[in-house]
Amino acid sequence: MELYIDREELGRGLARVQSIIERRSTQPMLANVLLHARDGSLRVTATDSEVAYLGELAANVKAEGHVAVDAAQLFQVIRALPEATVRLKLGEALRLEVESGRASFRLPGTAAEDFPVLPPFKAAATATLAERDLRRLVDQVQFSVATEDVRWGLNGAHLEEVQVGEESRLRMVATDGHRLACAEAPFTGSCRFASRMLVPRKALSVMRRLLEGEAPEVQLDFGDGALQLRRPSESFWFRLLDGEFPDYKAVVPSDPRFIATLRRHDLTSALKRVMIVITDRSRPARFSFTEEEVELRVQNVDKGDVRETVPVELDGGPFVVGFNARYLSEALSALGGDRVVLSLANPLAPCLVRDPDRDDAWFVVMPMRLD
Repeated sequence: MELYIDREELGRGLARVQSIIERRSTQPMLANVLLHARDGSLRVTATDSEVAYLGELAANVKAEGHVAVDAAQLFQVIRALPEATVRLKLGEALRLEVESGRASFRLPGTAAEDFPVLPPFKAAATATLAERDLRRLVDQVQFSVATEDVRWGLNGAHLEEVQVGEESRLRMVATDGHRLACAEAPFTGSCRFASRMLVPRKALSVMRRLLEGEAPEVQLDFGDGALQLRRPSESFWFRLLDGEFPDYKAVVPSDPRFIATLRRHDLTSALKRVMIVITDRSRPARFSFTEEEVELRVQNVDKGDVRETVPVELDGGPFVVGFNARYLSEALSALGGDRVVLSLANPLAPCLVRDPDRDDAWFVVMPMRLD
């Protein structure tokens, strides 16, 4: 194995796998990346047995071959090299020689045959959508996935196909029991997603890193208990969680009594200041709505008190409600847009958060009892 490759190209490929490799696994091989030089490219493969990445990097291959090396160490070496061109050569005793300018490394390798074999994947359906749209779905939903919740069905994002007029949309939904996020994007092709299958939190995180390019379209391949994301020169495969996602539609307000319209930036800025004195996640912020403004107030014996008002247009009459300020702030950040509408049936009912000018994303935040 011998090849020449651009340092930035190799660094980009190795950066992709850093969130996949398992540094503390009982299987040391899972901390490695498999390098395979062939047909004018360097194939980079990494897996933790639940997710896997495969990328093709442009390279000038002089001799084909493959070897597995420590992914984190190789990434550090490549980032530190002085010149733009890197020479990789497999030497004696499976030592990977890395040369650039006057710098030279010899890294210990492992036989490629010992690297885990990726499970076979057969696509039953493929959906095609814009990369920017899939990136938006992940951004707007990922933060609401539960973290190691005992309720297994909350530890991933739910996918389903919905029809809006004549447009087919891919809907992604996540909840941790305290708030819910839902986002949609148009797609073409076919979506086959079992009702008990969920996209794991780690898969969403890795997927988001892959969606930082400018490819016009990406493909989602749906298989038996697995899903594959394909974009130019790389693919990402991951197992799906087997968990029953809750009936999320039951918590979405359908006939709200109170409807408040605000400038999103004004409310976001006020929440940032209010959160300065909130040290206990269970402490609610008090929202007192009148016809012209909403007063935000938090009283904290140790950190002090804060009060701020934000202009509002209100339908339904004055009311008072408590919210987790961080949950509401994260929903506003994911929403975008100039305006935001808060809708709820009563001060103890779920609150729908949406952009009145768009219908492809919305959020639900559960209220908190005030003392």
